[in-house]
This record gives sequence, structure tokens and C-alpha cells, in this order.
Amino acid sequence: MKTVHGGLDVAELGELGLRPEQVIDFSSNINPLGTSERVRQAAAHADLSAYPDRDCLALREALSERLGVGIDHLLVGNGSTELIHLLARALLREGTTVLILGPTFGEYEAAGRLVSADLQRITARESDGFSWRLESAERVIKQVRPKLVFLCNPNNPTGLYLNGEQVEQIHAAIGPEGVLVLDDAYVSFSDEPWDSIRLLQADNVAILRSMTKDHALAGIRLGYLAANPTLIVDVSRFQPAWSVNSIALAAGLAALEDQAHIDAARVVVQTSKAYLYEQLSDMGLGFTRSAANFLIVKVGDAREVRGGLLRRGVVVRDCSSFGMPEHIRVAVRRREECEQLIGALRQVLER
Repeated sequence: MKTVHGGLDVAELGELGLRPEQVIDFSSNINPLGTSERVRQAAAHADLSAYPDRDCLALREALSERLGVGIDHLLVGNGSTELIHLLARALLREGTTVLILGPTFGEYEAAGRLVSADLQRITARESDGFSWRLESAERVIKQVRPKLVFLCNPNNPTGLYLNGEQVEQIHAAIGPEGVLVLDDAYVSFSDEPWDSIRLLQADNVAILRSMTKDHALAGIRLGYLAANPTLIVDVSRFQPAWSVNSIALAAGLAALEDQAHIDAARVVVQTSKAYLYEQLSDMGLGFTRSAANFLIVKVGDAREVRGGLLRRGVVVRDCSSFGMPEHIRVAVRRREECEQLIGALRQVLER
């Protein structure tokens, strides 16, 4: 069974007589400003007749300079999802334990299942504000001794963001035989980001980053893994040749030189998120105060509410696949788009 994700379902839209350009997509948590013109121009000038650099050397060099790590600490992938599956193939075997802190991104579980790993979960409860009880989590980790621990931070879909000390607390519980996979996909839009790269001083930490989210590159897919060189070599052995295409590489290089685009998007996220908090409070709806560029809203029947919004040209994420059938996940977009979302949500809930 395929993992459920956000994004537009063209077949579903067709059944409702809608075209993609007629709807606003709040189901995908990407840069609300879309792809920058600088990145578009770079992508348009990529040489489509030549094979891409299979080692992604230029992009890894640029990332190395920006992050302050050796080039041998970096692996570029076709989105962070590919890298999640490569990590599972490289480090897990049938019966090997992988621990997932949830509710969270579904590809961690999917990757574990494909290698027949023993899946263990620590699931945050709504009564705790979807925050994990770290002391309890430590005990579980020490008990099951996982080979991999997947931690999304800020977490998708709850928006919970652990600070450096809390992440180090989880890492310490894992011990030297396991690896902490810290998925930083949404850190660029977090309210008070901290630099997780310092955790690479430990050999058993792997950090995932998503340029897809940062720069709205969902159509071409681009992400990278930062880890110790031995782990990078082990993971790269499972990556197909030319996994990252020339358009993605050109776009990635241009994106690294366009920090102003992210800075502008952060302002949009902060402003629009404050608006959503105000409006949702006025409607009497429960929601998370998320550290990221999305939030979850408790609406009752998430599937029904999503359907009602879709018929009004607004797409949100039904969180049933996260085990949260009463919640929807809403990406933070431009203020005027958020106003349309709130208007449609009021209509659906007042029926």
C-alpha cells in the first residue's frame, strides 16, 4: 500500500470537475512564495542533452562550504524520501529494530516495512499537546535498542520542535550501536531554529534536509543527507546512478545563492500563521501552535471537512493516515490565500 502524502490528486480533481489551477493547495508544506525566479532561470538553462553529474560534486561543494562540513559528509538525493529509504536499506535487515517517534511522516514506516524491520513506535498523545514524554521515550529506547531512530524536527504533522538539549537527550539514550536520523525538512521555516549540524560530532547522527520544501522544488525533488563519511559511503552504495537530474542540480546551486527568498518566505509564514491562530481561535477550533510552516486543526470528521473544502477549491491534508481522524493539516500560505481558507472553512463547518 502506498504511503499517503499531501499534494493535489489530479484524478480526484477531475471527478469534481476541477483543474489544478482552480484550487489552492494547503496540503503541501512548501515555501509559500513558490519557486524563485532565480531558481527557475537556472533550471531552464540546464543542459538536457548531457547526463547529470552522478556524484553531484558542485552542489556538494557548495553545501560543504555553507554547512562547514567536509564534502565526504554529504550525499545528495532525489528528495529526502529517497534518502530515508536508502538509510533503511543500508542499515536495517529483517528483524532489525527501527523506532519512530510519531505521529509523523509515513515514509519512515514504509522504508522499515520494505526491509521487514521490526517497527517500534513512541506515539505522542493529544492530551500532552502531541509532545513526547522524553523520560518515558528514553526508557523505551534503552529497552528496545533500535538500530535506527527516526525523529522529524519540527515534526510533521504536529509542528512540535525539540530544542538541542532535548534532541541530545534522545541521542544519548540510543547508544553507539544505533543511529539517530534527524529529519530537518522544515527547519528553515521554524520560529527559532537551532543548528543541528553540530550534532555530527557524533558518528551515529544522520541529518536530513529538504531543498524541496525550502525552495518549492516539489516537481523535481531535491534533498541531502549529512553524516559521517563511513555512513555516507554505506548509504550511497544503494543509490542508483544519476538519481539526481541535471535540472535539480542546477536549481539546487541557484537556490543556495538565494537566501533572500527563504528570508522573505519566513516573514510570510510568521504573518500568516498569526492570522490563522487569530481566526481559528475566533471559530473556537482547537489547533497546535506550530513551530513550522503548517499546523493541525481539530475539526471533527477530517475526511468530511476536507471534502467540503475541496469542493470550494481548497485542498488540506486529512490527518487520518497519521492516526488523527479528527484533524486536518494546513500549510501556511500567503495571507490572501489563508483568508480564502478561513472563509471556506467557516462555510463547511456552519452547514
